Amino acid sequence: IMLFHVTSKHSWETCRGRQRAESSEDIFPPSEVYRWIEGNDDVKVLLAGGHQSAHTFFAFVEADDYQSVVTLMRPEMWVGDVDVLPVNDLITIRKEAGDWGK
Repeated sequence: IMLFHVTSKHSWETCRGRQRAESSEDIFPPSEVYRWIEGNDDVKVLLAGGHQSAHTFFAFVEADDYQSVVTLMRPEMWVGDVDVLPVNDLITIRKEAGDWGK
């Protein structure tokens, strides 16, 4: 299993929350907005947070491969930039090396 840091950023022009608030139609059902936060069978979302006024969201996720994370985040890619970065779990590395607490 690999660990990934995900950043999703959109603009106010593509913000689904703003578009939903300004529309009389239910163009973006609330249950579908940011569904990625729940993860899926291939990606476990460990932490998700947002800086709503900057239209930016962050997450740490676990998956077997990069493509699984990209597939989960694809709907977000239609409204803004998404960065998926593999990262090392430095706490685990330090513990496995026997250096924890020394």
